[in-house]
Order: sequence, then C-alpha cells, then structure tokens
Amino acid sequence: MSRFKISVSSNFKELWRYNITVVCELCSANGERVEYKAEESYVAPVGANLSAAPKDYPASRTIVMESGDGDYLNILVYVVPHTLPITDEIFKTKPFALIVKAENESGVVLNQSFDINQWSGDNITLRVGNYQIDN
Repeated sequence: MSRFKISVSSNFKELWRYNITVVCELCSANGERVEYKAEESYVAPVGANLSAAPKDYPASRTIVMESGDGDYLNILVYVVPHTLPITDEIFKTKPFALIVKAENESGVVLNQSFDINQWSGDNITLRVGNYQIDN
C-alpha cells in the first residue's frame, strides 16, 4: 500500500480560460474503493467569454491532491473551456501541454504530458500503482 501525491499543472499562459477538475479514486489491489476525492480549479462559468484573466487569478496554478493508503489510483482530469481561444485562426491555437504527475514513497510513478485542444478541452483517464486486471 502507498500514499500518493497527484499534481496537475501547465505553463500555458492562457490556462485561465479553462476550469479543471481532478477526480481520484484510491483502490486496494482487489479493486475495492478505499477513498474518493475531487478537487476543482474553477475560474468562470462555461460561456463566460472573458477578455482577460480575472484579477484574482493566481500567478501559478497547480492542483495538488494527496491520498491515504491504497494500492492504485484511478485518476480523471477534466479540462473544460469556459472562454474560447483568443483568436479563431486554427493554426494560432495549437494544443497546450498539461502535466499529470503522481508520486508515492518509491518516487515518481507517473509524469506524463497531454496535448489539450484549446477549443474543446479534454478528459484524461489514468490508472497508476499496483493493480491486478482480471479477465
């Protein structure tokens, strides 16, 4: 069994255009749920169409969660745009990188970058840790 620390971050300067929710289900090796947590980094309602980041928007935006003891995590990350990209020229709105990292007492067990579409956002599903897959 392990305790996990999960972090979700990005260096994208327009990350303020997105609401991000991270859901973690901690399970025992046999698949039994041990813990269920969610963290939301909410900026504005969908359709807000903001012209700039809110005045109270933090300089650094990282979502961090820590778990209790378990064998593996199911991680869901929802990246939902509330404001469209700054331009409607597709070639100027390339995907941005979102980093999902998970650590336990053994070290980093996941450090993965995902390309997020600026127009649609994304949802990411991950499983990390020691688990058995039954056929």
